[in-house]
Amino acid sequence: MLSLVDTDAGKAMHALNLKIAMRTRRVVLSTAIVIVLVASTGCYRQEGSSAVEADPGLVTEQSSKAPNDRPSAGLPAADVPVAEQSAVLAYLCERGPVCDSDILGAKDPEEARWLLQNGYPSSEQLKRFNAMSDDQLKREADSGSLAAMVIYGERLVSEGDTDAGLVYIFDATQRGSIYGYYAMSSAYQNTPGLTSIVESGAYLRVAYILGDSKASQELQRRFPGLQQMEQAAIDRRASSLYQTFAQTRQPIPRP
Repeated sequence: MLSLVDTDAGKAMHALNLKIAMRTRRVVLSTAIVIVLVASTGCYRQEGSSAVEADPGLVTEQSSKAPNDRPSAGLPAADVPVAEQSAVLAYLCERGPVCDSDILGAKDPEEARWLLQNGYPSSEQLKRFNAMSDDQLKREADSGSLAAMVIYGERLVSEGDTDAGLVYIFDATQRGSIYGYYAMSSAYQNTPGLTSIVESGAYLRVAYILGDSKASQELQRRFPGLQQMEQAAIDRRASSLYQTFAQTRQPIPRP
């Protein structure tokens, strides 16, 4: 049977969770302050508007049109900005049945836009980021690219700078990246001193709760043969993370 939690990881996990919890409280407090300031100046946002992060030099992660105004199938419409059309096309998968399990692949433009808006890199973008030096990738991450933040965080974790890496990934999730939950799962699956099946599996479960149906397949791929007790522990931990880490964010189903 797979072990539920590596007991040697307890102290390290507790310390990291405390750090992340403190950052979560700061995010909530900052949000509250912004709301008060906006209300006091009489400013408002029209319903349906949203702020998303930009990925300089490659694609834009924001569209000037609301999702309901976009086509749901076929090639991107002519009235969609050229930059977004290019970004959407980069996610489309043309490998047949393989696309069904491809986390970064989309079967149609609607799914591609979902990936773009939720911080997933395209396959080509992932290759580009992985080929960058640490300094280059850090600049991309610090400029606000959600995908770069996650990938840079993963690189830091793999190089032993675990705390700093998890902070980058955490910040990406707080800005809207569902892809960041895959990275958190990987960190708790592969990092010495953090290894925990429950913690790793729970982050994938949160990605599923937030709308990514492929996260469930990924959980089974990473941890085949989970025992019923282990699955129950993962579900309990995921419920807690959804309330705290994800702050009960409204799910947006992957098309």
